Amino acid sequence: MPAAGRTRGRLFSALFGGLGARPHAPPQVVLPSGNEGAYPSEAPRARASYGGGQAWCVRTCDGRYFPIAGPDNQSRAASCNSFCPASETKLVYGSDIDNAATETGKPYSELPNAFRYRKEIVNGCTCNGKDQVGLAPISVENDPTLRKGDIVAGANGLVVAGRSADKRASMNFSPASESVQARYRRVPVVAAE
Repeated sequence: MPAAGRTRGRLFSALFGGLGARPHAPPQVVLPSGNEGAYPSEAPRARASYGGGQAWCVRTCDGRYFPIAGPDNQSRAASCNSFCPASETKLVYGSDIDNAATETGKPYSELPNAFRYRKEIVNGCTCNGKDQVGLAPISVENDPTLRKGDIVAGANGLVVAGRSADKRASMNFSPASESVQARYRRVPVVAAE
């Protein structure tokens, strides 16, 4: 193959990964300890730390779970506890529950009661203190997932969430502008089970 062809092939491989070509061996490194020709040792890959991916709130008594949101782990934990105050909860993180793990790296599937809710109803295992499937109601003023600028449907129409200069104060709400109200006036409602 002419030199130009070899260069193009290498460039193509560099850009597109060789498309099926065998990977090259890692470069040899000469170490001062006399291990000439040894390959560099790869540092152990750290397991994905908690906080990445979707957060899931898990009821530990039966493994029932639901997605939870929040700007940071502390607010996600607060939301989880707020929605399910009658039972112990734990956060797990992952793209889906089958690949989710606790902040210490323990997979959801290895929790003592993972998926137990699929086989039986556990007496006394409840989020709201009344039944096995309901969540506890949270007043909108104390909803830890709300952020400044969120639009909320209130008793008197749409309102926009805001915070005062004191971040510790609860949310305050002001009526949404006419343009915001107009945008959401004709939102289709779809029933789902």
